Amino acid sequence: MQAEKGDKQRKVLLVYYTGTYNTRFLTDRIKERFEKMNYAVDRVEITSSTPAVRVEDYDYVGFGYPIYGFNAPRPFWRYFKKLCIPRGQKFFIYKDSGETLALNNASSRKLLRRMNRVGATFCGEYHFVMPYNIHFAFDEKFIRQIVQEDKKLLDILFYNLSHGVAPEVKSNVFYDIAAVFVGIQAIGGAINSFFYKVDSKKCTRCGLCAKNCPNGNVHLTDNGVKFSHACDMCMRCSFHCPQKAIKIGFLEGWRVNRYYDLSEIWREDALAEPYITEKSRGFYKCFVKTFREIDLRHEKISSLTE
Repeated sequence: MQAEKGDKQRKVLLVYYTGTYNTRFLTDRIKERFEKMNYAVDRVEITSSTPAVRVEDYDYVGFGYPIYGFNAPRPFWRYFKKLCIPRGQKFFIYKDSGETLALNNASSRKLLRRMNRVGATFCGEYHFVMPYNIHFAFDEKFIRQIVQEDKKLLDILFYNLSHGVAPEVKSNVFYDIAAVFVGIQAIGGAINSFFYKVDSKKCTRCGLCAKNCPNGNVHLTDNGVKFSHACDMCMRCSFHCPQKAIKIGFLEGWRVNRYYDLSEIWREDALAEPYITEKSRGFYKCFVKTFREIDLRHEKISSLTE
């Protein structure tokens, strides 16, 4: 996988959608790793106005997205359908979510079906964990362990690409059917947006919500902040409001306003004592198996590269 001296520089395209920037953070880390291997890397961050990009000139295409209700976000899927994928195109998937329930395995089903139909070459799928931007804020120690596990998974991703290993995140018909039904919630963004409100006493009219909305759904007017009804519930407007002024309708009780300094945490050493252990229960139980599998796979590739 390493580009040889004197050879034509190899190229990678990373196509991704991001809500509160977790997937952008992962994309940045993947880009850094490819660049260290002398690859030229282009990135396409999906918004409602992003034009379709040509993919045929790239050695690898990476598709990234956050999992929304066990599905890929609608903006990602709408953009992906515009792409012309050549036969044999090598691709990999990196996705992220705030939990590792098995139903998340179904989220790439439509992408994989289409890539299989056109005869693209599958090079692996990877599910990273990222902190919640809705439901509740994660404990700092938990986030530190998440980041350490993500670093290991990134090592695994690049080892596999280098050695032609293409791991699957396996779904089944039951997960696929369940994900289809849960996916109906995607229309909830348009409905819920009728109930978005801005606290005029807190709002400073900084305009970040309007500037950063990937769907162009937020507008700054003479009468304040206004919302249209093309919302996909990425929660970026609420999560990154510096004044915590945006109320997100029916989901207000799940609103999280917190800045996660993932870049700083990425540079930190591993925890002396893990947050997730074999005794973890309830919501945290799903991470026990996930982190154990990552640790075992990482130990294996580490022993092979020593």
